[in-house]
Amino acid sequence: MFESRPARAVAKLWYLKMLWDQQSVPVPRDSPVIRSGADDPDRVLLIGNGPTHGWGTVTHELALTGQLARSLTRHTARPTDIRYIGDEMMSISSVRTWLGDVRLQDFDLVLVVLSMNDAVRLTPAETYRAAMVELLGRLTRESKPAARIVVAGIQEVDSLHAYSGLAARIGQRRADLLNGLTREVVGQHDGVSFLDLSAPPAEVGRPYGSPQLYADWSEVFASFCAPALDEARSLDADRSATRLTEHEWAWKPGERIMAATGGHESLDRLVQEAKSHFGVDAAWVSLIDGDQQFYAANTSPVGRAVPLELTHCQYTVQGDEPLIIENSAKDERFKGNPLLDLSQLRFYAGAPIKNDDGENIGTFCVLSVLPKSREAVSEDDLKEWASRAQDEVQRLAAESVEDDARLQAAIARR
Repeated sequence: MFESRPARAVAKLWYLKMLWDQQSVPVPRDSPVIRSGADDPDRVLLIGNGPTHGWGTVTHELALTGQLARSLTRHTARPTDIRYIGDEMMSISSVRTWLGDVRLQDFDLVLVVLSMNDAVRLTPAETYRAAMVELLGRLTRESKPAARIVVAGIQEVDSLHAYSGLAARIGQRRADLLNGLTREVVGQHDGVSFLDLSAPPAEVGRPYGSPQLYADWSEVFASFCAPALDEARSLDADRSATRLTEHEWAWKPGERIMAATGGHESLDRLVQEAKSHFGVDAAWVSLIDGDQQFYAANTSPVGRAVPLELTHCQYTVQGDEPLIIENSAKDERFKGNPLLDLSQLRFYAGAPIKNDDGENIGTFCVLSVLPKSREAVSEDDLKEWASRAQDEVQRLAAESVEDDARLQAAIARR
């Protein structure tokens, strides 16, 4: 019964409802890299969604990424650097794209915390197993021999605020199945361990997440991962110093714009107004650099960035005119796209925004779950809002250049 296509469609819609109900819940949009500043720290790669997304916090320092770095240091008595790759919108099928060309040899430990969204959306077992085989194959093949890999199971489905009763029971049944498949695949690799995960209780009054909840989560992970880090260090006779980075920006002002922990009030206000003006489910202003799309402002539950190749905007920035897609589900360019399968955003209307040199460096977009006709959005109206977003981005970019100039002048005077 629960393997049927209609059942999966209903499960996807329920998950989508949960996401949109949580639009107002803050998530971190700052850099997902925690650095200790030490010369030879333990280096950890955190890959995940769910608790790793940082629901209820505005900075990775207070989310699981920062809390885990501090917990591991308490357990090992060594400094810890962590890089987080992932998002609530990352499913098992899209991990390959999210990882991109990351250098796995830089890390002593890889911690994988995935699959809750696959469980509650009833991802087919064969699809899930194939993706997990591919993921662990890459991790074991490309990581250094001394590195340890920990794969966490899916915690209790009823630990999610939106899941109780029948929805929780159906999701838990799939979670148990996927956990069994994960144990099986993990058992085929040396240096890989399975962590049977149980969720700590949420803080009273903060069901979606809080710094205290992530501190509790971090202890769950650290108690299991610290011995693995000890083992990795003992096996690594030829350690080399490596500085963890998130993204090397080609357009440097973009890095400064995205460095603001609390976002930018003017851009946040603009996208909220655009969502109401266009009558859509989501609106955002993005900066595109390399193979990543970064969200300078966003009304949807997506965090800091997503791989560009999974987005509509990859096509918008290729030209100078607005792009309107009535129904992404019927567009061959997005067939099998795992990000759109999660977000279910069908209608898209976007326009490029430029830097002061006339180069396309981002987009202004509005999106909806339900398809719409091209006439639902005026291209002239879209261009006008994109121009407002562009003016604000250019203003912020100019401020960042001025700040850099003042900093360099201050250094020169010393």
